Amino acid sequence: MLVRAALRIGAALGWIAFHLVRVRRAHVEASLGRAGLDPGVAPEVYRELGVGLAEVVVARWRPDAARARVVIEPSAREALERARAAGPVILACSHTGNWEAAAFACARIAPLACVVKPISNRVIDALCTHVRARMGLRLLSPAGALRAGAQALADGLLVAMVIDQVPSDEAHGVWAPFLGAPALVDRGPFTLAARTGATVLVTCARRDADGITRVEVVGALAPPAKGRAAWIGSAARGSTALLSAFVRANPSSWLWLHRRWKAPPTRRRAGLTLAAGSSTR
Repeated sequence: MLVRAALRIGAALGWIAFHLVRVRRAHVEASLGRAGLDPGVAPEVYRELGVGLAEVVVARWRPDAARARVVIEPSAREALERARAAGPVILACSHTGNWEAAAFACARIAPLACVVKPISNRVIDALCTHVRARMGLRLLSPAGALRAGAQALADGLLVAMVIDQVPSDEAHGVWAPFLGAPALVDRGPFTLAARTGATVLVTCARRDADGITRVEVVGALAPPAKGRAAWIGSAARGSTALLSAFVRANPSSWLWLHRRWKAPPTRRRAGLTLAAGSSTR
């Protein structure tokens, strides 16, 4: 009863955010349209976000109930087992489905370290930090993430790093087309893979018709034997293409409220804007 009530409240909060408060609504609808997708999907995007937040709240007091709402697809389990048998594994993840719950589920298969940025809302940040620790995640700061990630891999942990978040410096990323516009993709996961010989599994999540988050592996990238620099750029663009295809197939499952195409902080401070040809850099 408590879980159902929390989920209904979460869905209601999503409705309020879209219809009444209109949080970034124009941005979401414009981004969907630019990607060639139906802006009418937008209300469901907000509903999924509200339900996802409710699930994190549920995990605060009822972790087993939260875990029951996540399924790792058999094909994803098989891909993970194969990759772990070959060596260290990096999960190139994204803001799809309930990404927090997806991490909780992966941590039940193998110890998991996640590189996470602080959330701007301090209340939500405190909640997520507490629940992540309760669910057994090791949290790594973006500052020094390559060194900390290498140590976590050496310790036998999986390492999760997002690929749909703007890096702090343009020099830390590569440009790639993403859902109708150029986006800067963080080199971090792929640089770490090249240095450590880890397999990169491109991991996404979607919410099914019953409200269950389903975790999928949409691609696997073996570490390079040589030509690391070229591989890093190619892997970043290839992973982004896989994510783009997943989002097009599951448009309500991605966090369209995220300003994915903004310039990195170092570029914004210089007063520059994204050029139309940025994807060729």
